[in-house]
Amino acid sequence: MQRLFLGLFLLFLLGALLYPLARVFALGAGPGFFQVLADPYYWGRLLWSLEYGLVSAAVVVLLAVPVAYGLGYAFPGRALWVALAGVPFVLPTIVVAAGFLALVGPRGLLGVNLVGTPLVLVWASVFYNLGFAARILHGLLARAGGELEAAARTLGAGPFRAFFRVTLPVLLPGLLAAGGLTFLYTFASFGVPLLLGGYRYATLEVEVYRLLAYELDFPRASALVLWQVLVLALVSLGYLWAGRRIAGGLAPGVPKPLSGPGSMLLAAALWGGLSLLLLPVFALLAASLVAPEGVGLANYRRLLTVEASYFAPSLAEALKNTLFFAFAALALALPAGLFYALSARRGGFSVELLGLLPLFVSPVSLGVGYLLAYPGLRAHAFVLVLAYATLGYPLLARALLPALRGLSEELLGAAATLGAGPWRRLLRVELPLVRPALLAGSALALASAIGEFGATMLLVRPEWATLTVAIYERLAKPGLANYGEAMAMSVVLMAVSGLLFFAFARGSEIG
Repeated sequence: MQRLFLGLFLLFLLGALLYPLARVFALGAGPGFFQVLADPYYWGRLLWSLEYGLVSAAVVVLLAVPVAYGLGYAFPGRALWVALAGVPFVLPTIVVAAGFLALVGPRGLLGVNLVGTPLVLVWASVFYNLGFAARILHGLLARAGGELEAAARTLGAGPFRAFFRVTLPVLLPGLLAAGGLTFLYTFASFGVPLLLGGYRYATLEVEVYRLLAYELDFPRASALVLWQVLVLALVSLGYLWAGRRIAGGLAPGVPKPLSGPGSMLLAAALWGGLSLLLLPVFALLAASLVAPEGVGLANYRRLLTVEASYFAPSLAEALKNTLFFAFAALALALPAGLFYALSARRGGFSVELLGLLPLFVSPVSLGVGYLLAYPGLRAHAFVLVLAYATLGYPLLARALLPALRGLSEELLGAAATLGAGPWRRLLRVELPLVRPALLAGSALALASAIGEFGATMLLVRPEWATLTVAIYERLAKPGLANYGEAMAMSVVLMAVSGLLFFAFARGSEIG
C-alpha cells in the first residue's frame, strides 16, 4: 500500500510541481541568468530579500522567547489568548497589508505614514509569525523548563548554568525551526511588500511579478525564480532538520500555577502585547466604517450595489469565485496530502523531503512555471485550482503526518488479528483516529487557498477574479470610495476565511 500511495503522490507532484519547475530552470539557466547576474539592481533585490528574512526571523524569535515563558504559567484568559494569537497566521496576506495601510498608511489612523519603509515590513512579519513561533517554543520550554531543568537544579546547577546547559540546547532546534519558518514566509512574501514596500523595498517575489506583468520578460523572471528556489531549498532543509528534532517536544504541558499580583501582572503584559499585535486588525475594522458619506456602513452597502462593480470585480462575483476555487483546491489537496502522509509516515528523509518541495517554490514562481509548462490551460480555471492545491497540500500533510506516526502499532496489529485487511484498517481504524489532524490540515489548506494572492495575480482572468484580486484592484484606484470599499471587502475576506477555518478546525488539534 505504501508504494501505491507514493506512486500516486509522485504522479501528482510530477505534473503539479516538478515539470513546471523544470521548465523554469531550463529557461532561467539561459541568457536571462547572465543578464540578472550582471545587473547590480537584481543583486540589490536579492540582498534586501535576504536581509528582510533574516531580520524578521531574528525579531520574531527574540520576541517569542519571553512570550513562550509567559505561556508556561496560568493567567486569566490564557486559553483565549492562545487562540487569538494564532489568528494572524491564517489571515490572507492582502488583508494584513490592508490592515497596515489602515493603521500606518497615508490615510492611517495613527497619522504616521510608514509605507515604503522597512519598519512596516518587519512589523508585518512579526504580526504574522509571532503567535506560532511562541507556541513552538512554549512546547519545548514545557519539557526543558520542567523536569529536565528541575533535575539539573537538583544536581547542583544554578539557574544560569541550568538554562545554558539544559534549557538552551533543548530550545535550540525550536529557535531554528521558528526562525527558519519565519524566514521562508518572509523571504518569499509577495502581498505585503507589493502594497507596503514600494519600489525601493521590493522583494525578489515582487520583482518576478513586475517582470512578467509589465515587461513579459520570462527569461529574467525565470532566472530570479532560480535564485529564489536555491535560497528557499537551503533554508527548507534546515527547517526540516530542526523540525525532526522537536517532533517529540511540542506537548504544551500543564501551566504552572500563578496567583495574586503576579498572575495579574503577567496577564496584563501578555494581553497588552496581544492588543498591540492585533492593532492592524482593529484599524482595518475602523477604516471599513469610514466612507465619503460619513462614519457607518456605507462602504458595505456600496459593495452590494451594481455601481460598485463597474470598474472592479463585484463582491458577489469575487466571493463566489473565491469559495469555488478554495473548495475545488481542497478536494484536490486532500487526496494529495493524504497519499503523501501515508507514504511518508514510515519513509526516510528523502520521502519526507517530497512533502516540503512546494516550500522551495513561492506562489509567484509557481505561477511562472504554469505559464511556461501549460500555456494551453491559461484559459481553464483548473490551472488556478492546481496551483492552490499544490501550495496547500503540504500544510495538510504536515498536520496529518505526526498523527499517523503516533498511531499505536498494537492497535493496528489487533485489527489485523481480527481479520481487517490493509484497506479496511485504513478506512475503519486509522482515518477515524486521525480525524482531528485531518480537519486541522484541511482548515490550513482551505485558509491558504482563500487568501492566496501571488499565483492568483499571474494566472487569474477577469472572470475568475477572487476577493484578493478585487481588493487589490480597488486599492490601486484613487479616491476615498475605492479605499473604503477595499477596507470593507478586506473585512469580508477576513470574516469568510476565519469562519471557514474555525468551522473546519473546531474540535481538531488547531481549534
